[in-house]
Amino acid sequence: MVRVRQVRQLSHQPTLRPGTTCTPQARRRQEAVRAGSKVARPNQAARSELEETGHEGIRLVLRRQRRNEEQSWGTEAVFNAVILAFDDRYQGRSLPSEATKQAFANLWQTQVQTGDHRGAWDWLDFNEALWGNSEAPYFGAALAAIAVGTAPGYYAPGADKDNDARVELLRSYLKARLPKQNLHNRAWGLWAATKVGGILTKAEQEKLIDQLLEKQRNDGGWSLPSLGPWVRMDGTAQETASDGYASALVLFVLQTAGVPKDDVKIAKGLAWLKRNQAAAGAWRSVSVVKKRDPASHSGKFMSDAATAFAVLALSH
Repeated sequence: MVRVRQVRQLSHQPTLRPGTTCTPQARRRQEAVRAGSKVARPNQAARSELEETGHEGIRLVLRRQRRNEEQSWGTEAVFNAVILAFDDRYQGRSLPSEATKQAFANLWQTQVQTGDHRGAWDWLDFNEALWGNSEAPYFGAALAAIAVGTAPGYYAPGADKDNDARVELLRSYLKARLPKQNLHNRAWGLWAATKVGGILTKAEQEKLIDQLLEKQRNDGGWSLPSLGPWVRMDGTAQETASDGYASALVLFVLQTAGVPKDDVKIAKGLAWLKRNQAAAGAWRSVSVVKKRDPASHSGKFMSDAATAFAVLALSH
């Protein structure tokens, strides 16, 4: 709840850029920018001059920094909206809070209006799958649709023509781009389709459900590398065993899409989750970027995601 309160507080501050994140680091960055700190960021005129006339290395750094800032506004706007939408839902609200309304205003302000990603959002690209590479804008757009469909009383088709137009852009992007996505992204697209109508037909949903079920391993789990054609940066082979994140995500999404808990394959998958919880309470997962020590800080990142979705899948 502390982190949710931070998001709510930041969403009310008009001096922050749209989509400001709730992290203390971002708060300090924004305060430094408002104070005119040249250490945090050169003023716009000086920055533009450096980009045009400075040393080549400086120009590249500044342009990359500018692009990262643009990407962060979209990324942060999506996450703020989805966090607050779920918090409103869990609190039993019938209408979105003022902070949530502001988060959605920021969300739509940062929606891409032109180009290949029209209808989606600029997304941070660190060249790291699953959520920070060139494939991630689809994941971000799916999250935005999930936020729209989760916030209580926020969106009703036909009630607001501006929102209808924004959601239609988002729907069109998700629908048109889904066939070319890896199976991991398509799983997120399936979840989005349960929240915003018109992304998938009933037949398309059933086909995608079958595709996900086909990837189930004999032990009942799913392997993350089987959901996408990823190649590790360090040259090590992808792990093929069932893992917590892939298993939990697929099981949660399939149940959300209407596959019953007593379905033979769902029951087998949930049994795998119950058998594979670590003594400390978490579920282990793997990185598709490089081989990581599961006990390291970076190694625990995927296990955090696995544990969150395992709880969602088991408690659905």
